[in-house]
Amino acid sequence: MEVDTCTSPRVNNVSTSRTSVIMDNAKALAQAGVPIISLCAGEPDFDTPTAITQGGVKAIMEGHTRYTPNGGTLQLRTAICRKLKEENEIVYSPDEVLVSNGAKQSIFQAMLAVCSPGDEVLIPAPHWVSYPDMAKLADATPVILKSLMSDNFLLNPDHLKSKLSAKSRLLILCSPSNPTGSVYPRELLTQIAKIVASHPRLLVLSDEIYEHIIYAPAMHTSFASLPDMWERTLTVNGFSKAFAMTGWRLGYLAGPKHFVTTCAKIQSQLSSCANSISQSAGESALRMGKAGGEVVATMVTAYRERRDFLLQFFKDLQGVKVSHPQGAFYLFLDLSYYYGVEAQGFGLINSSESLCCYLLDQAQ
Repeated sequence: MEVDTCTSPRVNNVSTSRTSVIMDNAKALAQAGVPIISLCAGEPDFDTPTAITQGGVKAIMEGHTRYTPNGGTLQLRTAICRKLKEENEIVYSPDEVLVSNGAKQSIFQAMLAVCSPGDEVLIPAPHWVSYPDMAKLADATPVILKSLMSDNFLLNPDHLKSKLSAKSRLLILCSPSNPTGSVYPRELLTQIAKIVASHPRLLVLSDEIYEHIIYAPAMHTSFASLPDMWERTLTVNGFSKAFAMTGWRLGYLAGPKHFVTTCAKIQSQLSSCANSISQSAGESALRMGKAGGEVVATMVTAYRERRDFLLQFFKDLQGVKVSHPQGAFYLFLDLSYYYGVEAQGFGLINSSESLCCYLLDQAQ
């Protein structure tokens, strides 16, 4: 008798992360001895700061290696509340914070918690590759809101208005943005907030994972800090980017208790608590000072120097257009000039993905 090898239609409707595909290709080449500089994943190249790693080591040595409460230790959630009040001007209690295994889990659980079948998740583009497929897994429909390089890839409020409907449930805002590095100024966020306020069902997921990697004069504004937006906003943040802790897998969600409790219910059945050692390290990170203190500021300075160098480099490259990032550690390049080229020994370059594969395969 043959085994039924069918898989879930829900999963069949989802694509594998393009970032993961390119990253796996790069790692395979590196293992084969090919000299590769991988720019695939959004990951700092700095080591985790010593104060943080020492906090993790101390947790191990003191035996803090057992399950914590599902939502995270009270100590870490209290520290997160303090950080959000002092740095972001938003006030939460510890039971309005859920600690998870990375901000990615926080985002996905938020979608599962608030979306019903047929609801729409509005996603400004360019966007992080995982948002649309997370929406699909939550039985929601991703609605992509295109933006222009001439607007620095910021969402146009009029375009948002034109896409809203009775099915609109969640608007995702990421500032500083992955992948463009664009930062939403407070004035634009205020305009967006007024639109959100006029739609009773519409919530906002504010992905603020890059908040500390920002270049003056740009300034970060937390969406939940705007008038009447606290009740509407699910704020997601974490430790991976600013503190160079990608492998520690530690993120969090803050929001109204009824939403956070629902997310916690999902987490209790999905993964349970975040890593106990990482949680102790997270406490150490939040003791490093405002915005990570001097250690994070040093990393941000290095990112800015690299940004400035690359902006000058690509400005002189034929056919390449690039936006001017105000935060994060990305450059979003328009390389469509090269689409349609038949590359010898490779084939047709017709997309960003095929161009990346060509560069991995041929440009060594």
